[in-house]
Parts: sequence; structure tokens; C-alpha cells
Amino acid sequence: MASPKRRNGIRNKTKRLEARYANYFEVGHNAFEFIFDFGQYHPENEGAVMHTRIITGPVYAKLMADLLRDAVLRFEDQHGAIKPADDELDPIELVKQSIANYDRRFNNLSTTEERFKP
Repeated sequence: MASPKRRNGIRNKTKRLEARYANYFEVGHNAFEFIFDFGQYHPENEGAVMHTRIITGPVYAKLMADLLRDAVLRFEDQHGAIKPADDELDPIELVKQSIANYDRRFNNLSTTEERFKP
């Protein structure tokens, strides 16, 4: 499978990227842009706390969708099929499914670079 496309083959060198975990997201759009909201679901509050919003144009939203689809296919090639999420499924069960066999998969990677490859 082809590697993700990068503009002009160059990736900006950023000193530090802020990493945020998200197990909840919402996507919306209007006539000009797509809005992606990310957050964390907390079962004790029975709700999600949103922490990040990304707004982008339709062309970039479609590019992101294509890149995400390709990444999921590569993941499934390496680690097996991802079970589809059921709307009736408890959010905690979704989290548990997303980390199933995490230790085994993590330990199978030989280097730190492979663990965090985009």
C-alpha cells in the first residue's frame, strides 16, 4: 500500500507536537468547511469532554478521509480486522475493543520508530 502523500514531499519539522487522546469525536460541515471535534468519553460523567476542534476545507477533508482509510487498511493488514462499532455498544466496551491485544501488538514492534510511524 502506498505511503501517505505529503505536500511537495516535505513535512514541517515541529519541535513538539501536542498529543491528545480521543475516544469520542463528532464531524459536521457547512457549505464551506468541515468541523472535526475530538474529546474523551468519561463513563463516570456519562458524557464526553471535548478538547480539540479542527476546521478544514472540503478538499482537505476528503484527503484526510482517504489517508485515514488507507491507514486503517494497512493496520488491518498487519493486525487483523477491526470489529465494526455498534451504536448500541457501551462506550466503555468500545474503548476495551480499541485496546484489545495492545500489549502483544506493541511488543511485536522491533523499534521505537516503528511504534510511532505516521
